[in-house]
Amino acid sequence: MLRYIRIILLAVLFVAAVVFTAINVEPVELHYLAGSVEVPLPVALWFAVGIGVALGILACVGILLHLKRENGKLRRNARLAEAEVNNLRNLPIKDGR
Repeated sequence: MLRYIRIILLAVLFVAAVVFTAINVEPVELHYLAGSVEVPLPVALWFAVGIGVALGILACVGILLHLKRENGKLRRNARLAEAEVNNLRNLPIKDGR
């Protein structure tokens, strides 16, 4: 059910983005360090969204690499602990007499 809601929400957002892009085609002037350029508004907005997404992904890369490394260490420790438990289970019980 949640999957269908997500698909419907994405479809509505996509249609809204297409309609917004089709309606707002006026040119805007962008000023940057080396000069200025005139581009349609949707191009400027999608460029800004793309830059934001790229920076967001870049900001998460360090955290993801750290978590992946930590996950590997935890898996290795769990494997060693499981092997130790199996070795202890296979040891014969000594009679205390």
